[in-house]
Amino acid sequence: MTFNETHIEFEASIAELEAEIEELADELEGLDEDNPLYPQKAQRRADLATQRKGAVWACPGRGEDADVHEDDDFPMWNEPVDGVTLGAVRAGAMDSITSEVVDNGGEGSEILLVADGSVKAPYVGDDMTDKQEAGAVGDLHPWYREWCAARINELLDPESGNEKHSSGSPKET
Repeated sequence: MTFNETHIEFEASIAELEAEIEELADELEGLDEDNPLYPQKAQRRADLATQRKGAVWACPGRGEDADVHEDDDFPMWNEPVDGVTLGAVRAGAMDSITSEVVDNGGEGSEILLVADGSVKAPYVGDDMTDKQEAGAVGDLHPWYREWCAARINELLDPESGNEKHSSGSPKET
């Protein structure tokens, strides 16, 4: 079950990420590399750049190669879409993710988070089991998974998630 379900368009997300990356670049330019904030801001900028690549990968017409829905390497993404609907996962789902990750030796938390938080996307469906959805998410491009996990985490945050993506109160499914 999710809440705060929100449709996130790739183009808008790319623009937001580019603005944040540029802002961090400006901040880094004004900082001495010995400043204790420099490594944190540089890492945040690198993380955002990776997330941007994930949104570009998923956005029709934006990548240098074939669109993802036309790429044989990603058969689970079989249609062009302008965005996906994601939701924040509930505490019980987070506990299940944590438990399953412990059982798997610490692997797969991002995959399970994206599988549970993806509400409407080409790689999930009502006829799929949780295991099938996790398998499909595991086969997606890692940059996209990072982008998606970051958006789900934003939706979990009652301050930034609601401000960035939500147009009203959280909705339950």
